[in-house]
This record gives sequence, C-alpha cells and structure tokens, in this order.
Amino acid sequence: MWQIKQFSELSTDELFQIYQLRSAVFVVEQDRLYQDVDVHDKECLHLMNLENNQLVSYARIFMEGDHLTFGRVVIAKDHRGTGMGSELVKQILKTIKKYYPDEKVEIHAEDYVQHFYEKFGFKRIGDVISFNNSPHVKMVLQ
Repeated sequence: MWQIKQFSELSTDELFQIYQLRSAVFVVEQDRLYQDVDVHDKECLHLMNLENNQLVSYARIFMEGDHLTFGRVVIAKDHRGTGMGSELVKQILKTIKKYYPDEKVEIHAEDYVQHFYEKFGFKRIGDVISFNNSPHVKMVLQ
C-alpha cells in the first residue's frame, strides 16, 4: 500500500522502519559510513510502500536549491528482483507530477544504476562524483 507523508505525519513506527531500512541497506549492506539521517528528512515527502504493515520500499522527494530531487530509493532485500524498483520510480514520478508539476528534476544516482534511470527519461550530466561516500552521477529528467 503506497503512502505519501510529510515528516510531521509519520508515526514513530513508520519513522523507525524508514531509518531501519535505509541503515540496513545504505550503511550496513553497502558498507558505507555516512550520515543517512539529515535535514532533508524533516522537509521532504516520504513515499512508502507497506505490505502487512512492513516497509518494503521507500524514497524521499524534496526541493534542493532551484530543482526538485529524490533519493534514498530503497527496496527491502527480500523484495528485490520483483519489479518493485520500477514500480517505486513510477510512483516517485507520479508523486512529482501531482505535487511539483512544473519543477526541474535532478538526481544523484549511484553509478551502477544509471541505465535503470535512463529507462524513465533521465539523462546523465557530467562525470562520476563521490556522493555519500560512493560513486554517483548527476542525472536530469528530460
């Protein structure tokens, strides 16, 4: 079940599940040391997919300077390979169209998923950069 909430609307259990999933994947599984929880968590839209009250996919959407961005795109390990990643990106783009229809969209995608985002109309801009201690590329929605 897809839900969109602002920070103030999240229950403590939902917030716990968000931080638990992000930490499990981005910090532990990907073996990266960085500050996952940041100021953007309080100002973004949190897009969540829950099955049986358990968070299985998530992303956050927020303004960053003169453009809209999204990140912390994550799928629970036991739900990968099911097409849920594509469904999550479709939900992100649907949410952007509804809440931010006229905003320019830029993301920093992990280098190895560049081709995945290209399927949704994103184009790589520039060279590989280090972002949150891993190789990323800037991409713009065409």
